[in-house]
Amino acid sequence: MLHSDLSIIARGSETFMSRCLGDFGITAAEVILLIYLYGHDNSRQEDLAEYFMLDKGTIAKTLQKLEKKEIIERIVNKEDQREKVSCLTDKGYALQDVCTDLVRLWHETMFQGITAEEGKIFERTVHKIAANVTENLEKWEHVYGRANAS
Repeated sequence: MLHSDLSIIARGSETFMSRCLGDFGITAAEVILLIYLYGHDNSRQEDLAEYFMLDKGTIAKTLQKLEKKEIIERIVNKEDQREKVSCLTDKGYALQDVCTDLVRLWHETMFQGITAEEGKIFERTVHKIAANVTENLEKWEHVYGRANAS
């Protein structure tokens, strides 16, 4: 069943990352944000929340933990003094190879025995499913919000 398989993959990924990064004091949720920040340094909390489809509070808690560990710092946005952006520290950048190597290793593990073409098809399909979910969630929220307003 699709939900069961997706759940196994997600739980397996979280377990793998947490066990491998335990010595560094980093959780699976934190490594996901770090991977994003390696490609998008100086990101706003809102950008992270939108990208991962998580509420700002969840993102804020994870960022606070990373800041406490001195892996990131949050500084005032030069473009909008009312908000802060998350920037990697030297300690955060020092973890980049470890984090990206673990993600690569996990992907190799997941795609073991799968041809490159099958992998590409899978990635395109998952991307389309994610786009469908995102689009329809926005529609459902709009309809649900209207139904509650009545």
